[in-house]
Amino acid sequence: MSEVVCYEVDAEGAVVLTLSRPERRNMWTAEMEAEFYSALDRAATDPAVRVIVVTGAGKSFVPGLDPEVLAGLSGGARYTANRRPQTYATTIPKPIVGAINGACAGIGLAQALNFDYRFAAAGAKFSTAFSKRGLPAEDASAWMLLRLVGPAHAFDLLATGRVFLAEEAEKLGVVQRVSEPGRVLDDALEFAHTLATSVSPVAMAMIKSQIWRDCESTMEAARVRAQHLLTLAKAQPDFAEGVASLTEKRPPAFPPYTPINF
Repeated sequence: MSEVVCYEVDAEGAVVLTLSRPERRNMWTAEMEAEFYSALDRAATDPAVRVIVVTGAGKSFVPGLDPEVLAGLSGGARYTANRRPQTYATTIPKPIVGAINGACAGIGLAQALNFDYRFAAAGAKFSTAFSKRGLPAEDASAWMLLRLVGPAHAFDLLATGRVFLAEEAEKLGVVQRVSEPGRVLDDALEFAHTLATSVSPVAMAMIKSQIWRDCESTMEAARVRAQHLLTLAKAQPDFAEGVASLTEKRPPAFPPYTPINF
């Protein structure tokens, strides 16, 4: 891609997207946003990629919008034209795992909440930050936090904009795993490799869609859609391979993900 978003695919089916503006601690800009989304698009169609891991360069993840950009916005400048929604990551058909290696605040946290699973380095600092800038919760941040931590904790984190550490983030459910210092990317990749080497790409795409979309529907609508997905899944090569690997008592060898209209 570029020096702002690095794209590295390994032999086990994981791509690491590194958000890299080390001279600014990876603070977010319109350029970074556009290139990050382009990298997600590339990974979605890359046959060598089964799982996406997102991390930051150096000791910071994304501590928020670059103050230089923020100053321009407060003066009436426009952030960018034809902007895709901050929830774009939820539409990518492959799992996205966060390896949050350091400060994660504001728009950085808003992005991380759209990942499917999050690791954080011990001691990493988090903050919603919006209220301290005179802003409401950005995009779907309130919606995400409400479902992750409940209404009272969501109000606390959003209204106070206080800093909380990775250890509290894990207890609240904002992140799922806390890694020892220097281990967060390794731990995220280990998890990603487990998915990449043992799970059907079609099943992962369908399950991701169910998790993000079913919470917007009724239980009955989710049940009906699950039946529809089940019918589609049984017609895919992944199902035949999954059954064959079970009966032959061997690890599955699923083909690369092929887009399916579901």
